[in-house]
Amino acid sequence: MDKKRLGNRTFHLFYKKQDAVEDAGLRKKINENRPYLLLAVMVVVILVLMIKVLPDRYGLNQTVTFEESDAVLANPLTGFAPRAESETACEDTQLVYIGLTWAEWEPTEGEYAVQALEEKFHIEQWMEEGKHAVLRFMCDVPGDSEHMDIPEWLYRQTMDGSFYTTAYGSGYSPNYENITFRTAHKAAIEALARYCNESDFVAYVELGSLGHWGEWHVNGDVEDMGMPDADVCREYVLDYARAFRNARLLMRRNYTMVSDEGLGLYNDMTGDEESTLTWLDWIENGGSQKTDGDALELQPLENFWETGPVGGEFGGDVSLEELLGEYFDQTLQLIEETHMTFIGPNCPTGELAETDEAQEVLKRLGYRFYISGLRTTYSLLQNEMKITLTWENTGLAPMYWDWLVTMYVYDQDGEMIYWDTVDMDLTQLMPGTQIVTENSFPFSDQFSSGFMIGIGISNPNNIDENIRLAMDVEEMDQVQILYIYERP
Repeated sequence: MDKKRLGNRTFHLFYKKQDAVEDAGLRKKINENRPYLLLAVMVVVILVLMIKVLPDRYGLNQTVTFEESDAVLANPLTGFAPRAESETACEDTQLVYIGLTWAEWEPTEGEYAVQALEEKFHIEQWMEEGKHAVLRFMCDVPGDSEHMDIPEWLYRQTMDGSFYTTAYGSGYSPNYENITFRTAHKAAIEALARYCNESDFVAYVELGSLGHWGEWHVNGDVEDMGMPDADVCREYVLDYARAFRNARLLMRRNYTMVSDEGLGLYNDMTGDEESTLTWLDWIENGGSQKTDGDALELQPLENFWETGPVGGEFGGDVSLEELLGEYFDQTLQLIEETHMTFIGPNCPTGELAETDEAQEVLKRLGYRFYISGLRTTYSLLQNEMKITLTWENTGLAPMYWDWLVTMYVYDQDGEMIYWDTVDMDLTQLMPGTQIVTENSFPFSDQFSSGFMIGIGISNPNNIDENIRLAMDVEEMDQVQILYIYERP
């Protein structure tokens, strides 16, 4: 064997021995640390078992589904809106209708009949009962005999309108382009808005002001009686849009001002098939309306009801009894196609309002919220309980105000221990859609034996005004109890 090979052999033998020594040292260290390694593994296993198994063992992780109730809900800001003058008709409604003429509002120039308004329409009573109002300001209401619906003092200042007797009835149609009339109108609307802005009682304002019944049309068969130029009409819209802060504004047709100002719409021929289909055609395809000057353009609107409310009253040649009787299927279909939130002032009252058909209409109008699913998830590491809720809306429209949604947590004795705001915008809960929300609360010892989860939806300006979910669950202090946990 030569010296080179001998040297290589010696080299390998040396390092082989060295590796053996190191392996022995490593095995010694492993043997010394084995108890600690086993302890660490046991801790991890125990933690995993506690995190995964303990919540299941005590039923802390649960998934619950709910069915929508079949109840007719008397919820705020939706439903029938009978005339506010009638205490009987408005007894069981959440909305009232105030049809106010300019002659009533300002009998003397610059002086507004607030007290008379409140007495005639029982405003204090309705506010105490938590109702809201639909308001329309009118300058021309056809009646059985010759009369005026503008103040006498204003007539003396203008005297350029037209008295009429037509198939609509008798009355006086002002010259809406008269600058004196327009200036006075702006002041009257501003005063009315100041009064309404003091609270959120007036929820919907139907424009109002122009045409017979404030419906933005006049009988074209009468000479010198017509709608003003489109630019003048826009000024009337701005009188409202700049003055009212709390109310949602609605127009009779889908004029360009509707999308420009973010307004809703109202259909005073609800239930009448031909008129309602024509109204829907305007909304889908647009069009124009003749005036004494430039035409009023109708702008196509897609999903118009998502951003602005839809109201109006039953109208046409068919009686309410027939609309809710032999024509009921057609009536219901038209209401659904227009995504209505309220109907009035011509709407079912008294015994007619109690019929199954009227109740079916009420069940569909506006929003109808419920929670279809609830999931509880306990976190041992954070010692908190997460609550996941699935919200749905089976009504015809969204809610047009973002009210306060709150989750409440009670101990097993019913004492409220914790509450948290649910992060959701009710105006975005559209019909046929879902919103999933997540909240959590610290899982203190007082919850270990039992707890309850409740939901409340309230008016941020009046915590006593609440929305009920369409759910067959217990209620406690205007809070609906969704889930009750009892430790096994």
